[in-house]
Amino acid sequence: MKYLFSLIVINSFLITAVFADESESQKYQKCMSLAQSPEPVKQAEAVQYATDWTFGGTAGFAGGVPAGHCKALALLGLGQAETAARLLEKLGEELAISAESDPRMQQKNDQLTLELYIQSALAWKAAKAYDKSYLAYSLALSSMQASMQASTTQDSPFADNRGNNRTLLHELYLERGTLQILRRQYKAAIEDLTLAIEQDEQRFEGFLQRAKAYRKKNRLLKARLDLKQAMILALDHPDILLEQGILWRARGDKPGARRVWQKIIDRYPKSEHAGLAQTNIDLLDVK
Repeated sequence: MKYLFSLIVINSFLITAVFADESESQKYQKCMSLAQSPEPVKQAEAVQYATDWTFGGTAGFAGGVPAGHCKALALLGLGQAETAARLLEKLGEELAISAESDPRMQQKNDQLTLELYIQSALAWKAAKAYDKSYLAYSLALSSMQASMQASTTQDSPFADNRGNNRTLLHELYLERGTLQILRRQYKAAIEDLTLAIEQDEQRFEGFLQRAKAYRKKNRLLKARLDLKQAMILALDHPDILLEQGILWRARGDKPGARRVWQKIIDRYPKSEHAGLAQTNIDLLDVK
């Protein structure tokens, strides 16, 4: 989740430039400042603000998508991931319908719809509704691929943007592949993660996650090769070390696993990884 949240956030400029006037833009910015606050009280205030905004708006898109998006992110912050996911999906459907009635909005809607699909996928994943998250990621990929194929016009947001497109495709395949591991669809995970690696071979995450999928299928040599490549790209990254210890344990090398996990504790003593490493070491000692 952390990869795409850092990459895909629908910002106030993008939404208000498409759907809102200056007054609506100011409302959206105020609402989002509340929704993005770490304080639950502020997030709850954002939900109420967005609700009042939606029902108090005038005809057209007053409130509408901007208010709904703000409300969804606030709900996600409050831990109401399933409700947020359903709202994000609904907003995506509304955008698709509006594009059908106004072809001039199609290109701008494509970008917004894509981002809503992605955020709904993240929300469904947070809700542990992995099948629904998979469907949302698949819709996002289909939407992006269709838009890229149609991006021959100058006005398309996907035209002349190949670098960013590859980055986004990498992130989407990486996230869907990681999700497939959670769904225990290991063959499909390997396929998605291979596609992610093809988009960007300089990122370690694809190799790391594919190593996990190979390990789950008991293809330990391939897992080891992927971990080796991940380590080349991100030497001694704690995520890689944690998986390396798990792989060593799966191969029956308990002393090797212990050494790797102890390295995490020594190098990253206050991290979450250190706690996981200690738990794994403790499990080695269980008879």
